[in-house]
Amino acid sequence: MYDQIILRTREIALALIMAVSAFFQSQPAEAQVNPDLIENSGLAVNLLRGVQSPASGLIAGSLSYPSERIPPLSVFAIRIDNGKFTYYSIQTEGDQSSYSIRVDPGVYQIIAYKADLAGGYTKFVACELGVYCSDHTLLPVVIEAGDIVNDIDLMDWYAPPGTFPARPDQPSQSEITPMCSTYHTVWWGESLFRIGLQYNLTWKPIASANNLSNPNHVFAGQVLCIPNVAPTSTWKYQTSKFPTFEILSVVGNKRVTIQTNNFPPHMSFVVTMGRYGTKGINGFEVATTDTGAGGSFTATYSIPQALREHDRIAIRLQSSAGYYSYNWFYNNTTE
Repeated sequence: MYDQIILRTREIALALIMAVSAFFQSQPAEAQVNPDLIENSGLAVNLLRGVQSPASGLIAGSLSYPSERIPPLSVFAIRIDNGKFTYYSIQTEGDQSSYSIRVDPGVYQIIAYKADLAGGYTKFVACELGVYCSDHTLLPVVIEAGDIVNDIDLMDWYAPPGTFPARPDQPSQSEITPMCSTYHTVWWGESLFRIGLQYNLTWKPIASANNLSNPNHVFAGQVLCIPNVAPTSTWKYQTSKFPTFEILSVVGNKRVTIQTNNFPPHMSFVVTMGRYGTKGINGFEVATTDTGAGGSFTATYSIPQALREHDRIAIRLQSSAGYYSYNWFYNNTTE
């Protein structure tokens, strides 16, 4: 009986050791990145080349080029969901009409580069390149461990200049003058004005650094250079008081009216609303208000559809000069 207990104990211990070993072998290795930043012309670009882990997946598709023959191309999978600007790349041969590139799990934009031209996987491609298609927004490609994603065809070579991000392994001219202090990946609903608020800049230097002729034409997933320029000049308006506002009235699920105090004159404020507790940060943009003579004024704003039926809502007013104020209200009628 004693020998049977000893034998059974050894069997259980061996089974536990094998289970633990199998668990660790099944875990994806942490993606490694080159610790040295890529340098060119004295400019360090914060883009790290990724090295695949055992849990990697595969992206594949067709190649094209606006000529009779396809030249050698550099194909890049640029990761946009981890904030580290990791990328993976391969070099194709002349007249190679397809590609495959292995990447770690994540969300990617896939672009081929040749000199100053770039071709990508966009909505224009998904729209079958028809004359009625006008949207050249890059489509994200989601890869999970072990995935093989086909038909990611790099055929959009006709996007307007500045639509695609610059080739990640070397700085573009816009990255050299002015130098980029950082990079920003555009989220859905963001504008250059809102992005500028996050970096204490107006929208103009950001548009210039990214060769954007239309400051309203930015899209989710686009990577923007944030130029290394002096922050927005300090406004002449100075006060020892902080701008504040109070809630005057609410019409449930429709609108809210506020009364401001100590607001600076002739300044533009972006108005956002979000869930209670967020202070309105990264909320839904509902309006832009010019303070006019400043001081105290009343304003009414519509409640976004996405926030209707929420019992409490945060509201925020913020300017590119650094002034801001926030409050919250119950989403029920008080008039």
